[in-house]
Amino acid sequence: MNRSRLAFLALSLLLVLPLVTSHLSAVDPSGDEDSLFKHLAVFTEVLGLVNQAYVEPAEEEVLMDGALDGATDALDPFSLYVPPSGVEAYRRSRLEAVGHSGLILLRERGVIFAVAVGKGSPAEKAGIEAGDMVAEIDGEPTRLTPLWQVQNLLAKAAGSELNLKIFRNQELMDVHLVLGSYRSPAPEVSLKDGVQVVKLFDFDQRAAAAAAEALKEASEKESSQLVLDVRGVATGSEKVAYEVAGLFASGELGSLKKREEQIETFAGETSSWQGDIVVLVDRSSLGPAEILATVLRQKVGAELVGERTFGYAGRLKEVPLSSGGQLWLTDAFYTGPDGEPLRGSLSPDVRVNVNPWLEEDPDDAPKDQILERGLSRLKEMAQGPVEQKAVEQKAA
Repeated sequence: MNRSRLAFLALSLLLVLPLVTSHLSAVDPSGDEDSLFKHLAVFTEVLGLVNQAYVEPAEEEVLMDGALDGATDALDPFSLYVPPSGVEAYRRSRLEAVGHSGLILLRERGVIFAVAVGKGSPAEKAGIEAGDMVAEIDGEPTRLTPLWQVQNLLAKAAGSELNLKIFRNQELMDVHLVLGSYRSPAPEVSLKDGVQVVKLFDFDQRAAAAAAEALKEASEKESSQLVLDVRGVATGSEKVAYEVAGLFASGELGSLKKREEQIETFAGETSSWQGDIVVLVDRSSLGPAEILATVLRQKVGAELVGERTFGYAGRLKEVPLSSGGQLWLTDAFYTGPDGEPLRGSLSPDVRVNVNPWLEEDPDDAPKDQILERGLSRLKEMAQGPVEQKAVEQKAA
């Protein structure tokens, strides 16, 4: 082995050992060193073969960046690796990208896709929808583009323009996105069929105030039913989610949990709410939205109506590397009252199959199928099991 390859091997081991060790310890509780070195042997063998046999000479730095990017991609859509040259720019862009576009993108198994699109945001105005896969940005394919680089593009100054190609329902579409300055709308509290409906767009302090207002109005109207709409909500503070939940439920609400260690616990004050709650969810309900839905389901018997949620309520931690690069890793998950980490999709109690690509008949289909089903479910709850059974028998 010549000196350059020896240096390459040493660098490979130095960079990937901490990551691989932590990952394999989770897979192999015995911590078997033989198992660890078997994996490392395969890793170095693959890199060596690529270096020797690939059709063109491969740059070692590119190979290592790709290996680390792939390793974090395998963990979850939020964990990622940023090389030294991109760390400072990404620290800014990860905070600014949503504020300039209203678009939340993630990368999973090499595919960059839209998780959520803010109401009234530049992304929504451009026609981007949740679930769209981003194939190109300004003519450059995203297949091999790290997510941090895409975030840098979305964080460009207001007025900057991006030309995207997206896949939606197996159709390739051109999208022209003009970046701007975006803040999520204020919560909306409305009355539908005599029921207070709270529509949230973000879990900031406005969310807690809106929920408190709805509770007050419901109490004044002697109403015992409420709808909380967290569809499309993928941003905000997890602590605010527990705060909102604490308006309806008392006692232990959940915790931030790292393996078996409880880092922080959350509890609710004494609550007088005794009514029925329906929580509207969809595939863009993420993080704080899933915390609220879980706590209300477990503590006060709320029912979830809509689609399966995204399935992730974790905390990201910055881990500096000796190379100057950075890892953003999920180091802990939030839980509900049962103590189980929220790392999987929530399945609704009442599933509503929404096909946005099918044209709705305005005479037959409700404008908002999930909301209409949520309201009808509250009516069924009010009728009680005996009355509901009679209604079902009559309908049959």
